[in-house]
Amino acid sequence: MCYNSPMHSSSISTSRRSFLKGGLLAAAAVPFISHGRGLDGKATLALIGAGKQGRGLLHSFLGQDLVVTAVCDCDRARREDRARVVNDYYAQHPQLGVPGTVCRAVADFREVLADPSVDMVCIATPDHWHAYMAVEAMKAGKDVYCEKPLTHTVEEARLVMEASAKTGRILQTGAMQRSGVEFRTACEIVRNGFIGKVRLVDANFGGPSRPHRDYENADNAATEGAPNPDVDFDMWCGPAPLAKYSDRLAPRGVHDFFPMFWRMDDWFGLGMCGDWGAHHLDIAQWGLGRDASGPVKVVRSELPPSKGRFDGGRRQRGVQLVFDDGCVVRHAPFRGSAFGTVFYGEEGIVAVNRGRLAVWRGKGLSPDQDLQARLNDGSFDGMERIAFWNPDAGRDGAPRGPRPPDRSLLDAVNKATKAFKLKKAPVKLYKALGHPADFVGCFKSRQQPCSSAETGARASILCNLCNLSYVHDAGFDWDPARNVFANGTGAAAWLGKAYRGDWKVRL
Repeated sequence: MCYNSPMHSSSISTSRRSFLKGGLLAAAAVPFISHGRGLDGKATLALIGAGKQGRGLLHSFLGQDLVVTAVCDCDRARREDRARVVNDYYAQHPQLGVPGTVCRAVADFREVLADPSVDMVCIATPDHWHAYMAVEAMKAGKDVYCEKPLTHTVEEARLVMEASAKTGRILQTGAMQRSGVEFRTACEIVRNGFIGKVRLVDANFGGPSRPHRDYENADNAATEGAPNPDVDFDMWCGPAPLAKYSDRLAPRGVHDFFPMFWRMDDWFGLGMCGDWGAHHLDIAQWGLGRDASGPVKVVRSELPPSKGRFDGGRRQRGVQLVFDDGCVVRHAPFRGSAFGTVFYGEEGIVAVNRGRLAVWRGKGLSPDQDLQARLNDGSFDGMERIAFWNPDAGRDGAPRGPRPPDRSLLDAVNKATKAFKLKKAPVKLYKALGHPADFVGCFKSRQQPCSSAETGARASILCNLCNLSYVHDAGFDWDPARNVFANGTGAAAWLGKAYRGDWKVRL
């Protein structure tokens, strides 16, 4: 999650403006052609947003069969640093046949989108920019890798789905857990019915977004708000209201941390409902086979309002997403939860997180808070334990159950695969060998990737519905086919937002 770039529309040349206005949809209709800029026909990619997340993605893409030709960021220090890194990489790997001057530092993402030699873009900006850039990139005929959550509002999610369908462009959402063997294994167990009907899913992540405030610490306003000549902060804010400059929103220079201030701010993010909800709600959606639908009801949390200084009185967990078969996806607390997504079936339990997998088989389950703690350390013995790997379990790193833990995540995956004969099971889920690699492969094949525009947009809608329930302290009925409130509940205005200037997302 990172940043973008300056240069106002007046500074874009007439030819580029004409291209942007007249040629985008025409370009989008063209099938895959690698422009390659004379680099032996290699496909080209531009990075938009060069903060910590963007830098990590950049290194992943440098290992793919493509050439990175541009790094774009509204912070001069960041874009120049990453462009230098890319050029140094090519200079140090002459066997690739790519000159060490190929990558340029770009201030305005519109310059990247107007460049017909760019085949793909990777968008790693703050959340409030995702939808606008993704839609404009697809209209410009480019395939898109866009970080999660894919959109900042429900309306944006609908528009991103429509844009991908209309233009025929490939979009991969950065929900990288779908490329993890532990998550695919967990979801295949659930999807094949091996734990029976799933009545409840716990998705464990932190609280909702917070009301906007100018500075993380008002006592440090002079320091946080000191001028930064390297950043175009008007562009950083873009479609959001023009905030007061803060180096907690746009951290200065090249840094090695994930900025949390903007993630938790109503104007720019969805709190943890978007940041981690986009991962764990996505896996709940995958395991339940709901990638093309959604809940029919959102039940307001009954837990006490937060007394946190900056939480705005918003409840922090407990919202329930209810599907048409009665299954409930519950927003459970992140703290103390070793597993990000836990499926409670009538005949077993599957719990999964990054580098962790636990599976039990049996009947007679009554999920409660105490049970989740016992799942964490493997001491739950109410069912047959099929596989268990949680390197943080128990005080001594091992579960207290009747059998020793598996020796590794791979051991746990193999045990579960063998126990349920997953290799012969009828439901086989998409097997991606790395998220960026999957995107590049789909760029070439024109097949939909593991986390397509619809998949990512539907997950983003879950994140938004969860956050909206906290922000407005309300429950509501939902129409997942039309993505609107149902039965006179909710307010249509909640599904969108006001946009500053000319940054409204349009098809």
